[in-house]
Amino acid sequence: MEIKEYEEKYAKGMSEIILSNLYTITIKDHGKEVVDRIARHFTEEEIKKNFPDRVKCFVAVDEDKVLGTASIDNIKSMYGVEVENSANKYIILTVFTHLEYQHQGIGKALIQKIDEYASNIGAEEVIILASVYGLEFYKKLGYDFYKGNNSQNEDGEYILSKKFNKISKKSL
Repeated sequence: MEIKEYEEKYAKGMSEIILSNLYTITIKDHGKEVVDRIARHFTEEEIKKNFPDRVKCFVAVDEDKVLGTASIDNIKSMYGVEVENSANKYIILTVFTHLEYQHQGIGKALIQKIDEYASNIGAEEVIILASVYGLEFYKKLGYDFYKGNNSQNEDGEYILSKKFNKISKKSL
């Protein structure tokens, strides 16, 4: 398995993984109506259109078979509230692993790649929204409750963050 940067050729596999996770796992916490609303953003066409605009998108692949994905992007606001000093703060988006390959270290490898990238670009803090299902996974990787708040938001998610030492940006 390798972690590669997003290329359009991975969009179909990414869409399949994301949608299967949404309709198998996420639906348990959020219900069909919410999942249907979310799912429309993850068709192959929507991924091709929108993912290249993210700061960085990584894809776990094995001989061009997509096994997982995770992205990092700028964060300016969260739930309509502006994030203070957002210039060096980022958010992790769309972390999913193929259902048949879960619990094999793929998600961990993707988050470690995101963390490495965040550190190299001088990120001060990275935020992630975690479901009940993903909470302990992210905590094991060093993420903790954002501003100490361990309650779920209105969408039933936990807001977690990890702080990074401020360093000068490196070119990647």
